[in-house]
Amino acid sequence: MSVFVTGGTGFLGKNLVRELVRRGERVRMLARDPARARDVAGTAVEVVPGDLVDTDAVRRGLDGCDRVFHAASLVKEWVRDPSIFDRVNVDAFGRLLDAARAAGVKRVVYTSSFMAIGRTDRLPTGVADETVEHEADHFHNAYERTKAEALRVASRAAASGLPIVVTVPGVIYGPGEITEGNIVVRMLRDLLRHRLPGIPGDGSRQWSFAYVDDVVRGHLLAMEKGRTGERYVLGGENVTMNRFFEVIGEVTGRKPLRRHLPFGFMKAVATIEEGRARLGLGYPMLTRGFVEIQKHDWAYDSSKAVRDLGYTMTPLREGLRRTYEWMQTFR
Repeated sequence: MSVFVTGGTGFLGKNLVRELVRRGERVRMLARDPARARDVAGTAVEVVPGDLVDTDAVRRGLDGCDRVFHAASLVKEWVRDPSIFDRVNVDAFGRLLDAARAAGVKRVVYTSSFMAIGRTDRLPTGVADETVEHEADHFHNAYERTKAEALRVASRAAASGLPIVVTVPGVIYGPGEITEGNIVVRMLRDLLRHRLPGIPGDGSRQWSFAYVDDVVRGHLLAMEKGRTGERYVLGGENVTMNRFFEVIGEVTGRKPLRRHLPFGFMKAVATIEEGRARLGLGYPMLTRGFVEIQKHDWAYDSSKAVRDLGYTMTPLREGLRRTYEWMQTFR
């Protein structure tokens, strides 16, 4: 039997597909652009043309597959029509689960997001695990809101008997295509080119940085060992942004970034940028939602995945060193 993968051309998805192929799995991918999909693993994968909102394409992809990795989602800071987040991240996800149930798949591993759990400075410990639910009325953008709703869709599917396991990665980073899902490489690139203006706020907010190879293995472990209906945080070290840039300085041998950008200034720039985008003058370089996100902690506890799945976490310094060395190959 084959394994069906959505999101296989994304940052995480590419690495997942390549590892599945390396392990000798028969892989079928859903992709809008078959040529781009072939770039992932060549003829070793079967490509089904289409996207998540194409129900017929999803059904074709599921035919003959006994396992599903659903890694696709709309990851954007800003779009002109926010309802597309609902259509892709919630509605299409629900239809995929219905189709998976009808196809009789043995297991679905769904890639959620740390943002689906929510900011963690609201908690006494400042760190969240899988038991924490997102605040019902505190969303910073449509992506965060729809990923939180998708978690509820997954929970309802599990309660109805669908064999689904949920993974909740932190900020995924590492070698790979520079996309909106690979923000660390984007920051590294801009920093090395002297185009990163500064650290948001005072730099004291914590984030969970998860190395991409760890997250891929975590997904495979979730498929193998995860319990139906359970969530597993696949995070990494929780560090402040100040410490993050200190480590980058240690790894690159460059002077650490120490300039800080006041949130008020960032918010003003974001307002102008969004206005420009609404006029059809390109994509905003900064959004108000992004600025608001930077005001909070996003720190998570991966103990459950370590204990139950055997998940391991690469130290941030080592992960950034590997990423920086990889970046030198194409500079």
